[in-house]
Amino acid sequence: MLPRMENEPLLCSVCHQPVLAEQYFCANCGNSLKEKPVPISLASQIGIYALSLLLPPLGLWPGIKYLAKKSPEAKKVGAIAVALTVLSSIVMIWWIFSLFQDYLAQMSLVLQ
Repeated sequence: MLPRMENEPLLCSVCHQPVLAEQYFCANCGNSLKEKPVPISLASQIGIYALSLLLPPLGLWPGIKYLAKKSPEAKKVGAIAVALTVLSSIVMIWWIFSLFQDYLAQMSLVLQ
């Protein structure tokens, strides 16, 4: 196989149309050329972590999405989001169980 020349255009593997090296998708057929980088700004991390803590089941969606990426930074954000979601879910279940036990105790006092 010959080495690629600097000014030689890249070709889409599906439709064999020329594409730019900066493109993430082929303009002709829509084929994914390379994985689009995931933005991991501080604001997006805070949002993901807040979602994981405040609405536990919904935190799994961004957590798993970031875990599936190839970037180590994205994997770290995903792992933290999943861990926070699991921890928050455990605390929420414990709290609801505690409230239910208190309710049952009060109801037993009322019925006596």
